[in-house]
Order: sequence, then structure tokens, then C-alpha cells
Amino acid sequence: MPTRVFDDGSAEIPSPVPGAPRRVIVVGAGIAGLTVANALTAAGVDCVVVEARDRIGGRLHTVEVDGHVADLGGAWIHHPDDNVLSHWIEQAAVPWIVDPTGTRFTGADLAEGRRLTAEELEGVGYAVFEPVAERVRAELAAGGTDRSAAEAVEEYLAAAGPGGAENERLWQLMAAMVEQDGAGPLEGISARWALTEDMFVGDVVDNVPVDGYRSVLGPLAAGSALRLGVPVRRIEQNEDGVVVTGDGWSEAGSHVVVTVPLGVLKAGAIDFEPPLPAQRQDVIDRTGFGNMEKVVLAFAQPFWRDRDPGLQHSIIYPADRREAATWTWDFGLAPTLMFLVAHSAAPSMWRDPEGWALEQLEAVYGDPLPAAPTGSVSTDWLHDEFALGAYAHVRPGEQASDLDVLGEPVGRICFAGEHTTSERAGYADGAMTSGLREAKRLLQQPDVRLVAPDATGD
Repeated sequence: MPTRVFDDGSAEIPSPVPGAPRRVIVVGAGIAGLTVANALTAAGVDCVVVEARDRIGGRLHTVEVDGHVADLGGAWIHHPDDNVLSHWIEQAAVPWIVDPTGTRFTGADLAEGRRLTAEELEGVGYAVFEPVAERVRAELAAGGTDRSAAEAVEEYLAAAGPGGAENERLWQLMAAMVEQDGAGPLEGISARWALTEDMFVGDVVDNVPVDGYRSVLGPLAAGSALRLGVPVRRIEQNEDGVVVTGDGWSEAGSHVVVTVPLGVLKAGAIDFEPPLPAQRQDVIDRTGFGNMEKVVLAFAQPFWRDRDPGLQHSIIYPADRREAATWTWDFGLAPTLMFLVAHSAAPSMWRDPEGWALEQLEAVYGDPLPAAPTGSVSTDWLHDEFALGAYAHVRPGEQASDLDVLGEPVGRICFAGEHTTSERAGYADGAMTSGLREAKRLLQQPDVRLVAPDATGD
């Protein structure tokens, strides 16, 4: 099998845990867990992955809608240059394209019942935050305290916004971008973290796996021992090792790597014995973890590509001005449209996902639409018992460094996942890097191998 050495850009070896890794139990078959298992297996360490779901991937979930691929969790490889996921898909021979949607938009205002003009859509993008971020930086430099992104945005709009409906749309635009990048409510996300700590790195080109994230995860999981459909209820550690227990089953080992979503830890769904230290539990409790949802519609033909306005990317402002704007995406690979639904807009979507999405499209392309959808699918990550949300964020007054604390080991228990890294929280590559970090910790070496099947699948 071909191999390749991967690292997170640092030669530093994480602090060790007690004992040598003889048999490692990985809890969770998301990208972090699969990365740990792949690296340990490549190093010759006995390893088993236990997963509550009957599938791998966790919040990276590829499905088919009327025969077309749709990613209900992560869909892009964000900021692909010098990205560990980009290196992995090259090694694993995963076909991909550059996201073709670009930064030109169509748009509609549901409150006014009309399509927006090209002039009204100018400036839609991350650059809209620059004046708000400048104000927040100045406040912090003058000794001010952190506050919510909602307060920062609303104060800016009151003082310097254009006013009227344009002000309302600008709030909805900013709410959408912060809530989607932070997976939570605008009022519950730190302004310092969201607006000044490189959360928004500007408009970038992203890569899209042609067959969805399942094509990224399949080679990563190959060769690892997997037990699916076995939720973990209890993790017990002692001086000699660990015992991981579920309903009528158990696995014993020298160490365990816990990669479940932060929402599962916050809910106390896994019992730790002895309990996690009070300081660690406090960080779990105060770190934000919310939702970002999706709706995907499939059609027989992509009518929107050859009609006025004929673009693949739209922003739609809800009639309820308290809800964040919605984005639509078409990667050009199939006759499907993906709708990104921010935290504040999710309750409206959940009532009737397909009807909600059709209302958005009708605002841009007219009612009735040229064709009815042939299939649809939607998410509810917030109420998914094995996720309880989408990804992590920093709450007002808290520190991004809390996320790094969540990645520190407790005895023989290691932790990985997107919520355990301040640098790339919320990103699939952040989760992958955290898995590499814990493999390095257990192996006590500065770089580790990931092994992929050859391109023929042999």
C-alpha cells in the first residue's frame, strides 16, 4: 500500500500520556477518529473504532437525493492551499473540482417580494465585516471587554449603517455569515473570536470532492477495525488501562481516544469514571456548540443555470427580519441546489423543509417554478442524538484557547475532534489534524503515516 507522512506543520510532539499504546480504542468514526485509527494501525498499534451510528463519517454525511450526491454535513475543503485534507485527497486519488459558484450572486428579499438588483448585491461577502471588525479591535485595544457579535453588529448599523430595508438586509447578511461559520446564535458568539481572530479570512476558492465526503472517508477507513451501531455509555480508566462499555458490550485497552462531538460531551451522554476534572467539565459547559442546517433539492434538469439571472449562487433574505439570510449553492455536478440554513432561520425551515426551500427559489425564479423537485432531504443536527449540534464556537467573554484545552488528555483518555483545536475549529481539516495530533501523542513521534488503498482499490 502507498503511504505518506503527514503532519500539522509542527515538529513538536504533544505531551505524553501514561503507558505505551498497546491497544487503543477510538470512540467515534468521524474524520478525527478515522484519522487516529489509520495512523495507529499504520504504526502497528492494535486499534478498534467503536461508532454509535450504523455508518462512518459522523457529521460528514454523504447521501443521495434522487440518485444525486448530496453532503448533509461538510461539503467543501475550505482554504485548500497547504491543507492536510488536500494532501490526503491527492494521496487517496479522490477526484475533486474547484467550487464554481464564485462570489457573484442573485438574490431576493422575501419581505418586499422581489428580486434584488445587481447594485443591491454589490459587496455581498466577507468584506462587509471590515468596518465592524475595526470597531471591535479599537474597543478591545482601548481596554474594552468582549461582547456578542450581535451587539457589535447592531451598534455598527445604528451608528453607520445605510438605514431602512438596506440596514435590515445587512443585519441578515452578517447574521448568516457569523451564524453559519460559528454554528450558533449571533447573540451567543464572541465578537472578538468571530470578527477579529481570523474567523473570516476573506473570500477564497474552495475544493469540492466530486462524489462527496464519502470519497474522502472511505480510503481513510480502509484497513481499520470498525464496530458500528454500538453507542458508548461509559469510559473507565485505571492505572493499567481503560474499559469502554456500551449496551451489552465492552472493549478494553491501554488508551482511549474520544472523538465524539462536543454536544455529546455537553449532554453528559458518556459517563466517565473517575469523572472528568471539574476544570475540564467547566470548559465543556461554557464552550459554545450550536447548529447549522441544510436543505437539498433535486430536479430533473438544472433550470436555473440557463435562465435569467442564470447564476448558481443566491442570497435570500427572509420576510422575518429576525432570521439570518439563506445561501443557495450549485456545484455544477448534478441538478441539485443546496440551501445553507443559519441557526436563527432553522426553526422556520424545520416546519416544512421542502416547502421552505421552494419559497426561496420562487422568490428568485418566479411562482410557479419551471419544474417541481424530484427529491429533497434536510438536516436537524441540533436534535440528532449522536451530534446535538453542528460544530463549536466561542461564547462572548470566553477564550479561543478553551478549544485547545478540550484537546488535552486526562490520564489515559485522549480527545480529538474539530472542537479541540482553536486554529481550525468547525472545519473537517481541523478535525483531521486533531486526529494526527493524538496519534503523535500516543506514538511520541513528530510525524505519522496515513495509508490509503491504491487507486485501483486493491
